[in-house]
Amino acid sequence: MENDSHSHPDIFFNRWHEGIAVFVLYLLFSIIILDRGLLFGHCVNCHVGQDTDPALFVWFLNWWRYAIAHRLNPFWTNLVWTPLGTNLAWTTFVPLPGVVSIPLQRMFGVRTAYNLLCTLAMPLAGVSAFALCRRVTNSFWPSVLGGYVFGFSPYMLAESLGHLVLVAIFPVPLIALVVVRRIDGSISARGYTGWLALLLTAEFLCSVEVAALMTAVAGAAFVLGLFLFSGDTRRRIVSIVIPSALAYAIMAVAVSPYLYAMLAHSFPHEPIWSPERFSADLLSFVAPTEINWIGTARPFMALARDYRGIVEEKGEYLGIALLATVEAYRRRNWASSAGKFMLLLLLLIVIAAMGPLFHIGGRAGFAMPWAIVSKLPILSEALPIRLMLYAFLIIGVITAIVFASWAARAWVKCLAAAAIILSILPNPSASFWVSPINLPPFFSSGQYRQQIAPGEVILPVPFGERGISMYWQAATNMYFRMAGGYTGLTPFEFDRMPAVGFLSRQIDLPEAGDQLKAYIARFGVQAVLLDERDIQAFQWRPVLDSLGIPPIQQGGVGIYNIPAGAFAEYGKISPVYLESRALTLRFDAIVTAIENYLAEGRDIRKLSPLELKRLNLLPAGWTIYQAPNATTDWDVKPYRGQIAIVLRGSFGAAKVLIDRYNRAAYEITYPGAVRWQSGSKPPANVVKPMVLIFQPSQITAIAHQLKSSPPPELTTNFMGESLAHFAKAEASASPAH
Repeated sequence: MENDSHSHPDIFFNRWHEGIAVFVLYLLFSIIILDRGLLFGHCVNCHVGQDTDPALFVWFLNWWRYAIAHRLNPFWTNLVWTPLGTNLAWTTFVPLPGVVSIPLQRMFGVRTAYNLLCTLAMPLAGVSAFALCRRVTNSFWPSVLGGYVFGFSPYMLAESLGHLVLVAIFPVPLIALVVVRRIDGSISARGYTGWLALLLTAEFLCSVEVAALMTAVAGAAFVLGLFLFSGDTRRRIVSIVIPSALAYAIMAVAVSPYLYAMLAHSFPHEPIWSPERFSADLLSFVAPTEINWIGTARPFMALARDYRGIVEEKGEYLGIALLATVEAYRRRNWASSAGKFMLLLLLLIVIAAMGPLFHIGGRAGFAMPWAIVSKLPILSEALPIRLMLYAFLIIGVITAIVFASWAARAWVKCLAAAAIILSILPNPSASFWVSPINLPPFFSSGQYRQQIAPGEVILPVPFGERGISMYWQAATNMYFRMAGGYTGLTPFEFDRMPAVGFLSRQIDLPEAGDQLKAYIARFGVQAVLLDERDIQAFQWRPVLDSLGIPPIQQGGVGIYNIPAGAFAEYGKISPVYLESRALTLRFDAIVTAIENYLAEGRDIRKLSPLELKRLNLLPAGWTIYQAPNATTDWDVKPYRGQIAIVLRGSFGAAKVLIDRYNRAAYEITYPGAVRWQSGSKPPANVVKPMVLIFQPSQITAIAHQLKSSPPPELTTNFMGESLAHFAKAEASASPAH
């Protein structure tokens, strides 16, 4: 007979005081890790995390308070990417944490609210996993250890450095718990449906990606369970299908405004990041990164430099202690269906987390199953490394089961538990977990009100992932609008503009001054604000000075007020021309550099942007970042004895180079790795990589042609003139032109 526990307070904890005590324990540990630098260090104006992603989530939290207070549509804003605006439903704008944080923002400010949410994320995840382990094992201390393994896993530690959207995952273990309770018959179908719908809704409103991946993992677990279990257990597994479907339907109704905003007002886009770049390296399962205490040792730090991805996405480390625990579980439980289920599901998740290509020590190998999975809708947007969330949940439960069933003496268990805790102990440096917010006094002291009118359109320099312009706006409570931003997804009309790469990714840009004027005119910029304290300000300052507008220096910011109607002629230039012009000039410079490299008799196998820079073959001032994962708009590399030049552009701009070199090139791929064929019609509203592969002799011939005559696809009128001259020509041209 089933017990309807839907209304009972013990749905998650048999004893609520246990849950509260464990949460407090985890909370203290989280404070020691994340907040030590905030509470006891010298970092006064700091946030939890590294780089610029925390500024994005601070903006999202502030946006929810601002939108609700001003009765705005929370799924759409034109405060960033002005004047076009952007659909926030396709971003990581954390609706549930955003709404929950409003009282915290009013009491402590948005920065402190963000820090508090980050601090609470790991204890909430840990206590949820504790509840699951407690149900499975009925043992307190083993469940505390299991909850710690999940809540303070390398995955959670890494993502807490900047991805609030990926650590707000407390519903995930609770969803697993209600599934277990439904299968063992301790809650009714009605109670199961209600709780599952509530938890699914909560996770969807925290992270669409986590909810989607969780559904995929649950589907794989269901199929695996049908194969491994039989009899009454199998019937119980089948019986949850209809209540689960009903729960998803209820969730869909609850989040229907969100779904409508995603589907009805979406804008076409491709995956933001390459799944290959954000995949687990086989070596990284046993060799940690600086996220963990052990990973701060020099040998491990040297190995970690070869791993792909960024520090926030390097949370796959398992370590010998946890692997030994999994092996102990295998020896004891492989004979049972439940044992096979846990281990095979864990294996499937780990294989999937390795992404589309096998990597070991940073070196790519053969194709992996994710290469097929990544073609599926929704999952194509997911990063494989983030599946480690579910791997650590399984390992946490396995750890609790092993310790609960282990007939060893207490001191032996304590030593084993200590080994596990030490193996995944966080980096002990307080400064590793927090970063100062270098907010210029121009914003922090309210000086912006003297120079900027409310709602004025500014162009922050830098913006995107290289700057904290989102924090500028949040700190002023959305006082101004920005013809730029950093929301993860860049609207196509901005992404195609060459100036965006220059201003947000520090990508070298031919004719940068003219391109900047075209950007200012096209998007109605009224003032350009340069962060004078930025380490790269010296690179942007000469380009901004080419505007011919003397800057006002105030509060660490250089203010370039744009007169009304300034650069109007540049606003008439076609975006396709602006992009193709920059693409062509960049290609020409690269070809010239390669031709000089070959003329010196150098080894093609060593050809790279960094090598061209080292030999002073690139144009003066071109910046090449040595980091293996640095963002760039171009690349050059050897390819089977030939030379591959990689550029990035929309179809309209790429078509210029494709038409120009289709016969000379050995092979052209666009978009991405898709081989170009005559008549191909790729999407016109995305910016994608293009690869042009040439034989060395072809490179030499092209370089000689560039010296003797301009490229044939663009008229001699335009090739010999600057964009300023072209602007005048277009201004006097007919509308048809």
